[in-house]
Amino acid sequence: MRRGLAPVVALVVPLLLWRLDRPGFSDTEGMFAEPAREMVTTGDWLVPRMNGEPFLTKPPLMYWLPAGLFAVAGPTEYARVWPALAAAATVAVTGLLGGALFDERAGIAAAVACATSLGFLLEARMLRADMVLMLAVTLALYCYVRLRRGGAAGAAIAFWATIGVGTLDKGLLAVLLPGGAIALAEIASGELRPRTLAARLGALRAPLGLPVLAAVVVPWHLLVAVRTPGFLWDYVVNQHLLFFFDAKLPRDSIPDTLGFFWTMFAVRALPWCLLLPAALIHAARSLRGRAALRLPLAWIATVLGFFSLATSRLEHYSLPALPAVALVVGLLLADLARGRARVGLGWCVLPPATVALGALAAALWDPASLIARLDPTLLAYGVTALVRPAAVTLGLGLAATAFCLGRRRVGAAVLAGAATAVTLFGFVQVAHERVEPLFSWRRFAETIRAEFPPDVPVFFRASDEYQLCGGLDFYTGRFVALLAPPGWVPPTFLVGRTDRLFARRGELERAWRAGRALFVSDDVAAPGDEATLVPGPYAVVARAGARVLLRAQPPLARR
Repeated sequence: MRRGLAPVVALVVPLLLWRLDRPGFSDTEGMFAEPAREMVTTGDWLVPRMNGEPFLTKPPLMYWLPAGLFAVAGPTEYARVWPALAAAATVAVTGLLGGALFDERAGIAAAVACATSLGFLLEARMLRADMVLMLAVTLALYCYVRLRRGGAAGAAIAFWATIGVGTLDKGLLAVLLPGGAIALAEIASGELRPRTLAARLGALRAPLGLPVLAAVVVPWHLLVAVRTPGFLWDYVVNQHLLFFFDAKLPRDSIPDTLGFFWTMFAVRALPWCLLLPAALIHAARSLRGRAALRLPLAWIATVLGFFSLATSRLEHYSLPALPAVALVVGLLLADLARGRARVGLGWCVLPPATVALGALAAALWDPASLIARLDPTLLAYGVTALVRPAAVTLGLGLAATAFCLGRRRVGAAVLAGAATAVTLFGFVQVAHERVEPLFSWRRFAETIRAEFPPDVPVFFRASDEYQLCGGLDFYTGRFVALLAPPGWVPPTFLVGRTDRLFARRGELERAWRAGRALFVSDDVAAPGDEATLVPGPYAVVARAGARVLLRAQPPLARR
């Protein structure tokens, strides 16, 4: 198994590292990069900070990892190496888990499907906590399978330690997701009942594992709680319980609809989601003879069910289900190759063939009209030329996949599907680089550093999320003067600190009258709307979509 899996991992690593420093950090990535930079500059590695004040909306692991790199190499986009390495490890563990649950062929097919899911490739290059969470969930479930098969104390320690590390990455989700998948699988098998709960915890070596979990998780939480009053209430109640119901204060994200959540799950799982209906039918018909299928099926149900119920859901929250999808699809592909599939061939061929026809039909349309319907702002950034070749790639690649499946040439179908996803990933990467000014502050920061002296204050306004300043801080290398969003309510760990976090409007007005001030906003809907945001005459230094960089007029112009 390991010999067959090694080439898959070896091939995916260069792909994950390709152009890893491009484009600049997005707003979301800036929320991780800037606290990491401040850890290095302040020497305080305990309490993450944003713009100089505590920023405790996430656990510390994905601040510690880039901070370690920054301490050696300085601020760099290559901090994305951590999610990329986590992605490579997830591919390997998915393959091992497929081999443990099914067989070597299914494990290798699952590893390929995981590595070449479009959303997996994209998330592997994002500096945020979700890829490490995916690894933690996958590794915890692999350790669980090892434990069920008589694993020694080492497997139990690894199981609980992995959940602990995941908790330092993404909070209680690292407990709920693998725990929910295990519980659901064992309930389905009849093993877990109220009267068997103690026995099942014993099977997981809980008396040994819970101290391990506590040793990993408790020290940081306890030390931060001592240093930062209000942290524990915010962390447990506000960031977890109230967030689930979209009642967190301050509100810092706009939930996605249930339909969009499921649609983007399918998009992120391309092209292998097109085989998921067939894989689920095959799994249902094989379940009696393959009890191991309960775990990946419960895994998918736990992730998608939990976040479907969460009113605060965001589309990327479905990501931890991708390895489970790969496992179910991998088993289908392995059984197809052996001629043992318990599903009609039409279920395998028709979905990719249908989407292939749709993609080829879309290639005939005017790309500019398609982009305009999506977002007219994109028309100015050179992505129109990518639409038609991307559609043709998708169409021809899926057509080849469907054809090979129809001829029962499963190996060729896997290669065609993987090549399609990798090529699409290349188009998306190029598009991502071209539209960088719409989501990254890097170019604005370069303009500020090049054209204005360091003593010119930069005022930053965001309509809801003040932490969007993270990328601007990161790329300018200094704090900005934050203007409080309208109606902003501080989390409990910032009570009493808001006067230090936010500048008063009067400070902006005085600096503006003096002609030595810059103003940055991320939500100016149309040219000219910025006039209502600044207290006097201004000049536009830079504009990118809804983002503007303004300077005071006229004194600054006479310099």
